[in-house]
Formats: sequence, structure tokens, C-alpha cells
Amino acid sequence: MTTMTLRVPDELDAALRAAADAEDVSINSFVVEAIRERLEALRHASVMAVARRVVTKDAEILDRLAKA
Repeated sequence: MTTMTLRVPDELDAALRAAADAEDVSINSFVVEAIRERLEALRHASVMAVARRVVTKDAEILDRLAKA
């Protein structure tokens, strides 16, 4: 496990502490989960971009086959 220092802008500090408290978790756990969720969203967006390209290509192929 890696330890890192995180600089949080003052305007986010109170909101972060309140959100972690509302979830009844430590600030560390809250931040780790937020990072995990963001990384998953990025992976999902990447997969969906590939899927859109495949669907577009398949549609082009099917269109050509239909005209043949």
C-alpha cells in the first residue's frame, strides 16, 4: 500500500469531512472509494467508446451486405 499526501483546497475540506462523517467512514476510506469510482467511470467510458466504434463498423458492414 502506498502512502501519499493529498492537498485539499480549503473550500473542499469541510464538505469532504461532512460527507465522510455522513457515510460513517474515515476520510481516507471516503477518498479511496471516490478514486475507485472515478477510475471505474473512466474505464467504463473507454469500453463504451470501443463498443460504439464496433457498432458503427458493424452497421457499415451490415449496410454493405444488405445492398449486395
